[in-house]
Amino acid sequence: MATMKDVSKLAGVSVITVSRVINNPEKVKESTRKKVQEVMEQLDFQPNYAARALVTNRTRTVHLWYPRLVNSSDPFMMKLVAGISEELSNHYYSFLFRKDWDFPYKCDGVIAMGLENGEDKRLKEKIDVPCVLFGRSPEFHWINVDDVKGARKIVEFIISQGHTKIGMIAVDVNAPFADERFEGYRQALESNGIPFNQEYIRYATPTERDGFEKSTELLSSTDITALFCMNDILALGAIQAARSLRKQVPEDISIGGYDGVWLDQLTEPSLTTVRLPVYEIGKELAKLIIEIIENPQKQRENRLFDPELIVRNSIIQIRKQP
Repeated sequence: MATMKDVSKLAGVSVITVSRVINNPEKVKESTRKKVQEVMEQLDFQPNYAARALVTNRTRTVHLWYPRLVNSSDPFMMKLVAGISEELSNHYYSFLFRKDWDFPYKCDGVIAMGLENGEDKRLKEKIDVPCVLFGRSPEFHWINVDDVKGARKIVEFIISQGHTKIGMIAVDVNAPFADERFEGYRQALESNGIPFNQEYIRYATPTERDGFEKSTELLSSTDITALFCMNDILALGAIQAARSLRKQVPEDISIGGYDGVWLDQLTEPSLTTVRLPVYEIGKELAKLIIEIIENPQKQRENRLFDPELIVRNSIIQIRKQP
């Protein structure tokens, strides 16, 4: 069985450097780290993390907490977790999904997402390990998307195509991301002199079925010419609702989504949406939690990603409002 000494000899580095690659890879120059990792694979060297955990009282496990409302098979979650998993694996960490507030299992850190308004304080009381939020909070390090900007981008694009009667299917959760996307919609209307109309709003759980039902109700009872959906799953339901009412998309009703995690590419017509860099966010969440685990005194860090408007075929320019 290969040892650290065997790896150091073949890689041409010290045993201490091999140890750092195993335990603190972020502190090793990338070219050196890659060379050592290649030799480790060549020799089939397996670091004994179980033994190290006993010495350091570390588990090299991160808990990934997400709300019960979210399904782990959701495309957004799958892409986010892919980014988290890759980065944790690169640093020899594993992760465990959690949906409960209690934390009976030992871990080195927590990545939390989907918190409702005020739940960050409750989380703060429950855990005693480093934590990073996918969201915002004065209580924790956090990484987030500028959802106000993202919603404003797509609604302003809809307005630029001549629409002034613009409905919205909002996600029915008491969470900051939903509030921010609502605010982006409102700001876009206000900055273009379009009155806000509560009759143009419906609230839905983030499912295709509820998107269908609420869009059917909205399209049947209002004169909107365009519809902004707070995520792509709701937009899929909205497209089905339009078809059930014998309305053509985008000729009779323009529809836009949000998230851009690949569902937008499955629709007919292809969906104009706001793409969030979900995979990259996952990697950054993992990088940050590892940094905090290794350096608990790390200064509070917050990062905001910009969303990208992806223009496709589901929104059309109109000449005249009916």
